[in-house]
Amino acid sequence: MGNRACVIFYDSRRISPTVYLHWHGESVPAWLAQLKHLMNGRFDDAEYAAARFVGICHQQIEGNMSLGVSSNTLTLAEIRDESRMQAESPGNAGIVVLDTRDFTWKAYGGYLASTGRA
Repeated sequence: MGNRACVIFYDSRRISPTVYLHWHGESVPAWLAQLKHLMNGRFDDAEYAAARFVGICHQQIEGNMSLGVSSNTLTLAEIRDESRMQAESPGNAGIVVLDTRDFTWKAYGGYLASTGRA
């Protein structure tokens, strides 16, 4: 049900809350590219990247559903653990983990995983 994706940002010190999209998993790569451009000059900041990503999503998703933010208890080690990330996947597009130091991302447990890193 849906076209779900979860997106998590991390930097050299922190991990952002999880951004949940219910219907827009296919849009995640394009929205991350837009975010990279927006964050130019402020890389390595997971908290600000997550906030700006939510803003991009909010501009594209009408109404008061299909976009959420939730806390998580992930560590920097877990965010790099493929089996752990696959277990976190909601299915559909999967879970996307973005390193804000260089804005590369990797998807797990969904169809975006086949696209590799961006």
